[in-house]
Order: sequence, then structure tokens, then C-alpha cells
Amino acid sequence: MRRLLWVVLFGLLVACAGVTVHEEKSQYSHVRIVDRGSLRSLYFGEKQTGIVQTVIDRERPHRLLHGYAQTMMAGLLYRPEAESMLLIGLGGGAIVRYLNHGFPKLRLDVVEIDPAIVRVARDWFGVAEGPRTRIIVADGHEYLRRASERYDVILLDAYLDPGPLTDATGYPLTLKSSAFYRAIHERLRPEGVVLFNLIDGKDGEAYLASIRSAFSAVQVYAVPGGGNQIVAAKALGAFPNEAAVRANAERLDAGRDQGFTYGELLARRG
Repeated sequence: MRRLLWVVLFGLLVACAGVTVHEEKSQYSHVRIVDRGSLRSLYFGEKQTGIVQTVIDRERPHRLLHGYAQTMMAGLLYRPEAESMLLIGLGGGAIVRYLNHGFPKLRLDVVEIDPAIVRVARDWFGVAEGPRTRIIVADGHEYLRRASERYDVILLDAYLDPGPLTDATGYPLTLKSSAFYRAIHERLRPEGVVLFNLIDGKDGEAYLASIRSAFSAVQVYAVPGGGNQIVAAKALGAFPNEAAVRANAERLDAGRDQGFTYGELLARRG
């Protein structure tokens, strides 16, 4: 029933015209921001009905509403006491707002290649740096290549308008290379986990196959409404056993107002 409600909700978001409150074309993306009541959405692409990258409720911006963003949080099922996290790809910053609110002790580094997106996230979605949150304008591959920090969780959510530097879905080619995968291995802590947001398309199967070949363990999560899937991968060893993961879900759900439950995420595993 919950899955059906999400399909209906985002179908309505696409179907309703809403009010375009901001639009610009940066070096990397065509950006449109649309308001529908208290909901604010960030679109990437030439058309309003293109990729919905971010959805927030301006009255409760700490809650995750978008199914793919919720599912990206599956990394915490394996590392519920994560001390450090890297997010490559800022978008509207809904994930940043959620983590800052729900996990205030977490050290969060955010890498975004497009300075225009950083400005949009700040001005239109209320995203800002803080004592434990850094926003870095850089190419994700170059950042990982020169970084010295190590992370418990790495989230890869970097998409651009499709072009010569991306695959057909807009995923940067430099972020799906063997060199990039090696850099992830080097930057993950021994028990760390990385999550990839894969948009369905003709490159999806090959992309998933490349992840499977580069990591020791892989789990795939469906996203409500379809259109993409989230792939969790371990550089070393296996994922925690089922009992441990379910116990982690219960702990993560206790007393949280977050727009979803970690128990629901477990049901999305393939």
C-alpha cells in the first residue's frame, strides 16, 4: 500500500503544472525549481517532466520524501553508527538536510561539481555548511583521487545532462571507471559501504555488472515507482548478517520523524 501511495504521489507531482519559481542553465545542467503548495522540487533537464532530483516539504525539510533518497539511506543499515560520510552530488540537498537533522554528530563531506547547484541548494533549499558539514566544489573523481579522509559510507548521486562526458543517462564516465572504483576502495574504512544511484536505461545493466566485478559484495534495492535502483557495495568482506541488519533498522527507526522507515528499506532489497 505504501508503495502504491508513493507511485500516486509522484505521478501527481509530474502531472500537476505547479509554479516554476526559478530556472537557469549552468555549465553542466538545465535546472528548474517548481513549487506545489509546500512541496518544492528540483528538476534536471530541458523539460519540467524530466528527472526529479529533489523533493522537499518546506514545512518539514528534514523528512525524506523522494523514494530514491530514502533508499540511499540503506547504507546506514550496515553502518548505523557511522562517524563519517561522503556524498558525491548535492542536488537540492534533501539528503544533507535529513542527515544534519537526524545525525548531528556525523561528519559529512559533500562534493558537487557545479557551483550553480551549490548556490541553488543554498538559496532555494536551505542547505548550508555547518560545524560538521563541508560542501566542496570539485569533480568527484578528482576529489577522491587526492583526498586523505576515510569514510564509513560513500553515497554516489552525481548526474548531469547527458553529453560527451556522460553515459546515456547522464552519469559521468569518470565516476564509473576502474580507477574510480579503486579510489573508493582506498577511501572506505574496512567495514565501509558505498551506494550507487543507478537510473534505468540502456547503460544500466553494464554499469551494475561493473560494480559487481569491482566489489566483494553487492545488494540491490528497488526504488518505489521505478525508474532507478540503489546498489550497495562492500569493498571488503560481506554485509552484516540478517539479524544484525534488522536490529539496526529497529534502532534507526526508534523515535525518528523521517518520512520513511528503515524497516521499509529492507523490503526493497532484491
